[in-house]
Amino acid sequence: MTEFSIKKVWIIAKREYLERVRTRSFLLSTFVTPVLMASFLIVPSLISSSAANGMIRDSERPARVVIASDNRPLAELTSGELMRQHGTRYEPSVVSPASAAERAQLDDQLNRSNIEGYVWLDGPAIASRHVVFTTRRMGDFILRGRLGDALSYAFAAQRMVNQGSSAVDVAAILQPVDLTAVRAGNTSATYNELRGAVVVFILMFVMLFSLLSYGVMVMRSVMEEKSSRITEVLMCAASAQELMAGKILGTGSVGLTQIGLWLSMAGFGAYHSLYLRTAMTALDVGPSLVVYFVIFYSLGYLLYSAIFAGVGAIFNSIDEAQQWNFVVVLPLIAASAMILPVATQSDSVTSVVASMFPFCSPILMFERVAVHNPPLWQVALSLTLLIATIAGVTFVSARIYRTGILMYGKRPTIRELSRWLRHA
Repeated sequence: MTEFSIKKVWIIAKREYLERVRTRSFLLSTFVTPVLMASFLIVPSLISSSAANGMIRDSERPARVVIASDNRPLAELTSGELMRQHGTRYEPSVVSPASAAERAQLDDQLNRSNIEGYVWLDGPAIASRHVVFTTRRMGDFILRGRLGDALSYAFAAQRMVNQGSSAVDVAAILQPVDLTAVRAGNTSATYNELRGAVVVFILMFVMLFSLLSYGVMVMRSVMEEKSSRITEVLMCAASAQELMAGKILGTGSVGLTQIGLWLSMAGFGAYHSLYLRTAMTALDVGPSLVVYFVIFYSLGYLLYSAIFAGVGAIFNSIDEAQQWNFVVVLPLIAASAMILPVATQSDSVTSVVASMFPFCSPILMFERVAVHNPPLWQVALSLTLLIATIAGVTFVSARIYRTGILMYGKRPTIRELSRWLRHA
């Protein structure tokens, strides 16, 4: 058995790295992907913010909403609460009483687009608490939600006044409560919803994208060299294990380079842009989170690239190997499906067990670290299991790679694969 040469692995990894970073696809994906991500995340938020502030309208005037009611104090309470709410531009007005003639006039104004809609609060509606809002913008869920909150406030306030409470007491009692979540045992560590919703999504998307794309890239590289018989020439200078290690490390370095460039661009933008710097501060992206991301990304890549390298050595064509791609990435798909449950119940038994499972831990344990800071022993155990699994998968894939890289013809059976593992 020949001695494993680090120098040969370095030469192969360097070749794989330089061959890929010089391609046009690498440059496009590196510099176009952040633009697309920013477009997908920022543009919808800008549209939503614009809609919430009444900026997407047929004209620049505030949205007019009419509250027609037989109970004028109730209508005025609703109007006042709607105007008090921040973040929207509405111009409520009160019509009392709510007669049939008034409703006909309101329908006419609605047809002529003079008003956004009107709330009908006649006697039966007040008694049944079933209120109808007639509008020409059925998709304006923000206005409907704020109207619902204002009506709930008005009904509660009027009932309390009728029972003898003063207006000052009613306002104090119905004052909204500002609720802040903190981590147990550390009252200074505030749970950051933006970090849980935005940072984790972005970083996990990058991780999934990179694990799949660069893992498949290793498989395609193995199969291309196998089909072109270049491997037979390469194995005259290096062993199969050295070839596989060089491919995995070289391609993985491409992924780390791409992520490093993305982080550098984000840091450069945050340094020169007050808006981005404020956003980064609000999202609470610290060095520890970046370090955890690099660790889990690197280990996840080593795990899945070793599997893809073994799959590439088994099959003779990309079409045959693609049938097994779904099986390989199934744990990642399962981890993606558990993102929301793990984020909301990070300490549940299911979340802890799933984050310990090596094939899911690069995604789920990183998520728990980002949104919750789990106990250190859980993180250490997850990393230990992940590293042990990488060693076992690499050992199996290396044995398959050593024999399968030189096998051509029909697809090997399970019995033949077991023979490769025993005698490789």
